[in-house]
Amino acid sequence: MEHSKVSRCLIAAGALAALVLLIVFFLYIPLLGVGIREEYPQLQFMFWPVLICAWALAGVYLYALTEYFRICARIGQDRSFCQENARGLQRIARCMLIGSGIILAAGILPCLILNVGNAGWAFCVLAATVASGALGVLAWGIGKLLARAVKLKEENDLTI
Repeated sequence: MEHSKVSRCLIAAGALAALVLLIVFFLYIPLLGVGIREEYPQLQFMFWPVLICAWALAGVYLYALTEYFRICARIGQDRSFCQENARGLQRIARCMLIGSGIILAAGILPCLILNVGNAGWAFCVLAATVASGALGVLAWGIGKLLARAVKLKEENDLTI
């Protein structure tokens, strides 16, 4: 498969992820919050803090997606093995790990402090925390491997 075709497929997958992210964080979560606020008036004071945390998380993930799109563009330019991609993967890894921390802090701490929530909510928060963290570790590992591959490529280019 040629590089531009791979790049286009990766960009399409990233665009779909961005669309889902925007719908979830800027439509679904606010609407869910309004419903919870109406059903549980005692939790009304949590609406804006939780929404701000959700939007901060969306910002972190959108930044990770911009790095992803930059990597896809370089792949399309036949620059798959370059230091910029390795550094981009490291930035994506940091974003995913930061996102994991935000999810855990914003999802579990208020429930523990206020003694609200249930096992289903805790499971969802922990699953999202683990998923974000796992993606962060995966991006970190691939970034390290890519940096090593770039170094080997540069050494081989010098010997030819």
